[in-house]
Amino acid sequence: MRTAIIIIVSFTVGGCAHVASLPPQVTLSELEPSGRAAKPPDCTMPVLRHEPLRDFRKVAIVEALGNVYASEADVLPAVQRKACETGADAIVILASKAQTSESATGYYINSVAIVYGKENPAAAGTAYKLPPISQ
Repeated sequence: MRTAIIIIVSFTVGGCAHVASLPPQVTLSELEPSGRAAKPPDCTMPVLRHEPLRDFRKVAIVEALGNVYASEADVLPAVQRKACETGADAIVILASKAQTSESATGYYINSVAIVYGKENPAAAGTAYKLPPISQ
């Protein structure tokens, strides 16, 4: 009897540890091309809690949802890795919270990847000019 209880408790605890280790689900929605090459996944990506005072452009929305046992420390590295793919200079955290809703339950981060500067070098010279109208 005692052995059976130990086995059941071991499976129960092992199952909880497995759930806590599930990776966060991250989505990226490009707003405009960054004009920068993608950085390696382990790039140093600064995390800002407010928009910077200097000129910047928003290039992508990066959202992540960790499981119900996750914290910001568990989810934020996945957001940073995804932002590195955009070539961004930093991310600005818009929302970071544990949530329970009909559509999602877990730790949620909503951020925007930014690049410093006003102009998009990738967009320079891409304006389309209409040909002259012939009469």
